[in-house]
Amino acid sequence: MAKKIAKIIDWILALNGCLMIATATLQIVSRMMGRPVAWTVELLTFLGLFSIIPGVASHFLKNTETRVGIIVDYLPRTLRRLTEFAINAACVVFGFILLYATYDYTGLVGMGTPEQYLPFPPETNLLPVYLLSFAVIWNGLYNLHRIAVGKIEKSGPAPEGGER
Repeated sequence: MAKKIAKIIDWILALNGCLMIATATLQIVSRMMGRPVAWTVELLTFLGLFSIIPGVASHFLKNTETRVGIIVDYLPRTLRRLTEFAINAACVVFGFILLYATYDYTGLVGMGTPEQYLPFPPETNLLPVYLLSFAVIWNGLYNLHRIAVGKIEKSGPAPEGGER
């Protein structure tokens, strides 16, 4: 079931990419002709931000996310655990900083009254950043738990659709 959902997400990503190319082309050509189309900037921002979440979801559903450990895997076990712990603790801190900054920015965006061309408020563009913040925090906490219970894995890409 997860692989079917991932295929649907991949099709959505492909459509999103085509829409981004078409919108960017329209934006470039219209500016070159001296008559820029105002809504293309907002649409490109919207499509760009909303291409992040389906991409991440697709990789998690296919179980193909990559852990990078080109140096960490060659360290002795204790040093490797300490290094991974420090990196994941920094990841959790970064996630909370990103979450707070996004929340703070939402207040700033809400105070202004920018000209709107798309049928949704500017705060909508921050939804993927909120989701990314929660994903970073969750992944960091999951890895901290994994390290605490002693389940150290080798890094590298998982086989296509398989377990490490």
